[in-house]
Amino acid sequence: MATVIKILMEYIEANGYDGLYSPGVCACKKDDLMPCDGMRNDCEPGYLCECDCGDHYFHIGPEKSNVIDVCSGDA
Repeated sequence: MATVIKILMEYIEANGYDGLYSPGVCACKKDDLMPCDGMRNDCEPGYLCECDCGDHYFHIGPEKSNVIDVCSGDA
């Protein structure tokens, strides 16, 4: 039986995304999807991008580009 997480993982992989993010709140990579054991209603698939904020090891945002300020919700 397909679970929501499995369906989501397949969608992320099939469409070339790197994980999920909630603007200004959190992000997770596809190899550690939803470590919080839940998903926010505003989670979106996204791409890894540069991270130089000093608060995180990575960012995931809406575009494949340089730094997108997902920490402040400006994404």
